[in-house]
Amino acid sequence: MNRNQRSSALVRSRTTPVAARSRSGDESPLFTSVLKCSLWGLLVTFISGIILISVLSAAALASPDPLSLISSLSLIALFPSAFIGGFVTAKRVKDAPALCGIICGGLSTVCAMLFSIVLKGISSSNFELWQSLLLHALVIVFSVLGALAGNVKRVAKRGKRRFGR
Repeated sequence: MNRNQRSSALVRSRTTPVAARSRSGDESPLFTSVLKCSLWGLLVTFISGIILISVLSAAALASPDPLSLISSLSLIALFPSAFIGGFVTAKRVKDAPALCGIICGGLSTVCAMLFSIVLKGISSSNFELWQSLLLHALVIVFSVLGALAGNVKRVAKRGKRRFGR
């Protein structure tokens, strides 16, 4: 390969979007890698949720009426754990942070809805249907915000933040 061919290949590789470049057989498409990392983010969401619920449960037991705090403390644990899951997903993928957050938040929402259906007889929620749907949609919003925060990097020269690589 002569010098002109190398320089034109270098220019093409810098100007062509990452998703449009030719991939070798061992690389997976963007959506597959986002889905795999979203499953990892879902696991991190559950682990962080369990940790937050444990800490908040200990705080609730110290109060005189812990049953009145169950709904609010569960929401306090749910939203930060969704944020953490989106953050971890975007850190692993480094491309398409909004897609990472939507998929991770969507999976978290589906799991939370399934848990709420299964546990309906055990715990009674004071939320109406529209409030419950809004709260589940907020899980996706917090996950997207976490993914966008996980993809922000500092530029040393100007001190401004930018998204992406």
